[in-house]
Amino acid sequence: LLPSNEKCHEHYTTEFLYNLYSSEGKGIFDCRINVLGHLQQGGAPTPFDRNYGTKLGVKAVLWMSEKLQQVYTKGRVFANSGDTACVIGLRKKVVAFSPVTELKKVTDFE
Repeated sequence: LLPSNEKCHEHYTTEFLYNLYSSEGKGIFDCRINVLGHLQQGGAPTPFDRNYGTKLGVKAVLWMSEKLQQVYTKGRVFANSGDTACVIGLRKKVVAFSPVTELKKVTDFE
């Protein structure tokens, strides 16, 4: 997830970041461009929505920073455990990070 907006550096475009991560992934992971504004549905976000979105964004970035520090060894990142790929959301009224491997078990893909 690479958040960006109209005030980002002119050279760090969505396409540039996509190309950078695609190249650096070297087949270990892949990338795609997904402009969230094109996916949003419904009316205008409320102040609560904007505030909550900001809070979730901050929590997600802090979580990623902590996780990267935990898995960084000798100049390489070893993110090969189940808790390194998570989704942030509410679980019983508490903001929580759920490992994708756990979500897969309870997801109805149909």
